[in-house]
Amino acid sequence: MTADVLLNKIFTVNSLRKAVNNKNGDLYKETINSLSISNGEIKTNLDAIKNMYKYMYKSHRNEYFYKNTLINKILLGRHSVRTSTAIRELPISNNILDLLIINGIGQVYEIKTGLDNLNRLKDQLNAYYMAFSYCNVVTDLSHLDDLKELLSDTPTGIILLTSRGTLHVEKSPSEYNDKLNSQEIFRILRKSEFENIIKKNFGYLPKVGQSKYYQECFELFKTIEVKQTQKFMLDELKKRTSINQENYSYFKDIPKELKALVYFSDYKIKEYNVLQEFLNTKY
Repeated sequence: MTADVLLNKIFTVNSLRKAVNNKNGDLYKETINSLSISNGEIKTNLDAIKNMYKYMYKSHRNEYFYKNTLINKILLGRHSVRTSTAIRELPISNNILDLLIINGIGQVYEIKTGLDNLNRLKDQLNAYYMAFSYCNVVTDLSHLDDLKELLSDTPTGIILLTSRGTLHVEKSPSEYNDKLNSQEIFRILRKSEFENIIKKNFGYLPKVGQSKYYQECFELFKTIEVKQTQKFMLDELKKRTSINQENYSYFKDIPKELKALVYFSDYKIKEYNVLQEFLNTKY
């Protein structure tokens, strides 16, 4: 496998867990070897990860690199994990939303790397606007001119990931509510989440058989004004964060190269300690 393919495999939630637990050491070492990094540059596993990430920064800006940059620059740099929540890969209307950051409002970040095309973008954005009012496309220079033309008369924002690894707002998003759809909002919610909303608004849950329960809940849900249902949805989604008061200090110490992986891993304190031990271990 090429270095690029190996990096795509290594920088995932499951691969990091396996590496920490010595269950994919061969893949981990193969990735390091494929990058032709001299042994003198790597003393610990943290050094190895930093060198892999450095290669991505220079030569292979894959989807993980984009997501991790958004987590570091926006969720952690502009907001705070104590007041904001990020959600990745959220299914909506036969599409998978790349990243959602909730801080009062919910902002969608659809990633189009230099390895992607724009063929499905219009359909993706149409789907996201059924539940969210602010959407952005995050991209590099290879797509910038096409996106400026494609999105010129739309409410969608454009964010450029620069050669220096910074995020530059080329076009700010505007609030757009015309496509909001109660059914799509309802489908995003987990059972406990839509039950919380229904109990809060109606004071009870439907007393019907299991086969009719979901539909009866939706019948109540759709009577709420759609912009209000969006607010209730965002309030529920915001609770999905895995960073709490107890583990916040541990998360703070995670190196920037791994912030997104750890944020979406739902680590307990014991797992943070195991990860730190792995990072400090001699490679």
